[in-house]
Amino acid sequence: MFNVSLKLREPNGLITPKGPSFKRARTIRSDFQGTEIAFKAPKHSPKRSNDKGYAPERRYNKDNPLPFRNYYGEEDVERGLPDLWRKADFFYHSWAFNGPWFTGPVGELDLLFRLVRVVNYPKDMSLFHPRALEQVIGDYLTDLYSYHLDETRGYIQEFHAPINWQIVAHLPVNAARMEVVSEDFSPHRTIKRMVFFPISDDVMSVLIFWPGRFKNLPRSELDKRVNEQPMLDLMENIIASLQLNLSPQAKAQQEAALSGLEDTSLIKDYPPLKWDNVSEEEKQKILAVD
Repeated sequence: MFNVSLKLREPNGLITPKGPSFKRARTIRSDFQGTEIAFKAPKHSPKRSNDKGYAPERRYNKDNPLPFRNYYGEEDVERGLPDLWRKADFFYHSWAFNGPWFTGPVGELDLLFRLVRVVNYPKDMSLFHPRALEQVIGDYLTDLYSYHLDETRGYIQEFHAPINWQIVAHLPVNAARMEVVSEDFSPHRTIKRMVFFPISDDVMSVLIFWPGRFKNLPRSELDKRVNEQPMLDLMENIIASLQLNLSPQAKAQQEAALSGLEDTSLIKDYPPLKWDNVSEEEKQKILAVD
C-alpha cells in the first residue's frame, strides 16, 4: 500500500472558514466554593493533535481545592512589578476553522479561562466594588503587557489596552470586555479579546480569546484572505452563554462592597494605558522611518 501525500491547495481571494457548531456545544458547569460558573463551549478540536485542552471539575471546595499557582519571579522583580496574583487554570479549548476542500485549517480560536486571586492589596478591598475592579484590571494588563517595548523603535509600547472597553450586562456582577491590540510592526497579529468579572472579594474570572489566522502577514492582508467573523461569532456565543450564580457568602460580599454607593456600575470609557515614555508626535516620527 502506498501513502500518497496530498498537497493542500492555496485558496484565492477571501475565504470564510467553517468551525464547530455551537448548537451542539455542551454546557460546562463548575461549582467554586459554592458559586456556580456555567457556559457553553464546543468540544476541543484544535489544529494540532498534541494541543491538549482541559475543563474544570464539577466542584471545588476545601476537600477538593482548585490549585492557584504563584508565577511571580526574578524577572517581575527586575521589572519593578509587585507580587499581586495567584492564578488557577480553569478551562482551555481550541477550535480549528477550515477553508474549502483541500485548503485545510486557515484559522483557530483559543479560549483560556483563568481564575485569578489577588494578593497584597488592602485587606478591605473587594473586587465587587467597581473602582477596585477597574484598578485590578489595569494592574493585570500592566503585568501582562507593559514590558513589551520595542528596542529598535525608541521603546514604543507594542500593545495597547484596554481598547473597545464595553460593559457586559447580563451577569449579576460588574463585568467588562475589551481588546488588546498590537502595533502593526509587531509579530503578534492577533487581537486578543478579554472578559473580566469577579466571583468573590478576592477572585476574578479572566477569559482570554485568541482568534488567529495561520499566515504570517499583517492584519490588513489577513483580512483580505481569511474572514475572521466565524471565529468572532463563536466567541460571542460563548460570552453570551456565561452564567454566574453567586454563593450566599459571595452575595453578602457583593452587597457589602456596593453598600452606600450612588453609582455601582463600571466606567463607560476606559482609555488605553500608557506604558512607554514616547509622545504621540515622537511615535509618529519613529514609525515614519519604517
